[in-house]
Amino acid sequence: METTLTFAQPGPLTQLRRCLAADVLKLKHTPALWLTLGSGALPVLLFGLIFFFKGQFLLKPGENPWPAYILQSWQTATGLLLPLFVVLLSSLVLHTENKAMAWKHLYAQPLSRAAVFGSKLLVLLGLNLLAQVAYAVLLVASGWLLGLLRPALHFADFAAPLGAVVPLLWHTFVATLGILALQYVAALWWRSFAAPVAVGMACTIAALTLMRWDYIDWVPYAAPLLSLKAVGKGLAVGWALSTSGLLALGWAAATLLLGYVLLGFRHEGAAR
Repeated sequence: METTLTFAQPGPLTQLRRCLAADVLKLKHTPALWLTLGSGALPVLLFGLIFFFKGQFLLKPGENPWPAYILQSWQTATGLLLPLFVVLLSSLVLHTENKAMAWKHLYAQPLSRAAVFGSKLLVLLGLNLLAQVAYAVLLVASGWLLGLLRPALHFADFAAPLGAVVPLLWHTFVATLGILALQYVAALWWRSFAAPVAVGMACTIAALTLMRWDYIDWVPYAAPLLSLKAVGKGLAVGWALSTSGLLALGWAAATLLLGYVLLGFRHEGAAR
């Protein structure tokens, strides 16, 4: 009499949890986490120094400095630095498997395609959110610090607009989802680290060039900068998404669906 041993396949959530735990551990071997923290801190450091040394020339005497400080910093970050961060981050997170040619080994494990795809996507989303939250927190903290170090700028005389920063962060995060999805799929498809980065940088520069185009809302790489359209007079920010924000969500959904299909072909020996 023969006995056949069978092993139950782990449930979908168990697979996702295991895959996510492994992907988080892999971050220790990449500069992705340092890139995330640095991308949140660097723009704040640069703009803090600019206002520390030249703030008296950038602000009107006696005015509330917070709206100008936050908007000018946010515009610089969303126009170029944030899209480039998402471009680099997507390639770095996928570079571990691409560099080691480990996709075949990954598929040999009892993990579904959905678990692999979802895990890496969650890591990207988490790091993207971490960078933006770190940026917002440090930006407000730097304003408080300027109030102590440069009383003449009057940061300490006005309350920090925390009620505007939170919805502004929401608009910016949603605006990056289209770029993140496109770069994620590009990094899944190309083995080279440089190829998706080059494409992403080119698209970012093209988006800045086309800012006055009538259909710029359809360009996902312009969405982070366009998210500032939600800002009204006096740094009033609502929660409703703009056209570019809604289109960024549409780009993300369509691209991720395509990327999930492409992941089935993304293993060692797959034909290009």
